[in-house]
Amino acid sequence: MKFLHIEYCGLNEISEAAIHQHPCKKVHQAPLEHPIAAWVRNQLQLLAENEEILCYDFPKEKVELFYDVLNEAHAEKAKDPSRPWKYLPIPDEENYPYPIAQYEKEYGQIYYESLYKYITVLGVILNIFDFEKNQLIITIK
Repeated sequence: MKFLHIEYCGLNEISEAAIHQHPCKKVHQAPLEHPIAAWVRNQLQLLAENEEILCYDFPKEKVELFYDVLNEAHAEKAKDPSRPWKYLPIPDEENYPYPIAQYEKEYGQIYYESLYKYITVLGVILNIFDFEKNQLIITIK
């Protein structure tokens, strides 16, 4: 199973060799949620990759943008009917490298719980993370 990790290391310390040695410190780890992984792939700059690991830069501007998108998506929960994939749709399987189970198109409540976990993590990051000294990255492995 693939996981999405939010990690950090010193500013400009990340390199493809460093990914293999795992010098970064973990902030958050979760099973791969396809709408979130698709957003990452479409919005963030790929720093390094190999067969098993993709590493994306996650600058403060993108953290703020993602936080706003997640809040909008989570707000859909209160609407009737809710539309969980309005802001973070399930990706098109033709242009997406990870297999998507059919049941995931029906998992509304779990989807909102997942969004809330990311909202919480990103809220903490925005309040305490030092973007001037450290680099935030997202890895999929």
